[in-house]
Amino acid sequence: MGSPLKKIMLCSSEKEIFSVEEQVMVQHSVIINNMIEDGSYNHEESKIPLDCVDSKTLKKVIDYCTHHTHHHNDNQEDLEAWDAQFLNVDSNGLYDLLMAANYLEIRNLLDLIYRTIKNMIKGKKIDEIRRIFNIKDHGFTPEEEEQNRKEYPHFY
Repeated sequence: MGSPLKKIMLCSSEKEIFSVEEQVMVQHSVIINNMIEDGSYNHEESKIPLDCVDSKTLKKVIDYCTHHTHHHNDNQEDLEAWDAQFLNVDSNGLYDLLMAANYLEIRNLLDLIYRTIKNMIKGKKIDEIRRIFNIKDHGFTPEEEEQNRKEYPHFY
């Protein structure tokens, strides 16, 4: 029988605690790996506070890391199908995942999200992209917006 797996405790912005296999997070998150390596995480006493990651998003991030740790030898088609289903979320959920993956420096998840966003906007006009991502305030004055429409009509 092998030794029990080391666990780490992650604390969401709502203070919900998630117990996760250390290796799962170390393998995927540069930030968590650095905390373990430099000794700033104490297994007996510490929780890693992730104040900018809500519980729902943190659970999804953990699911992604766990799946990709335990199924990394699966065939590529199965992993891609799982990834597609995993990212079957609304634009707000995708944004939250992007922010969490960026914060935790989970490069593979970031790459997956970037590819997904690229595919969502490929061939779309600016107004369509704004609708997809619910962008209401784009930062342009009405005059600047009109100037952009004149200068770049192929984007509108």
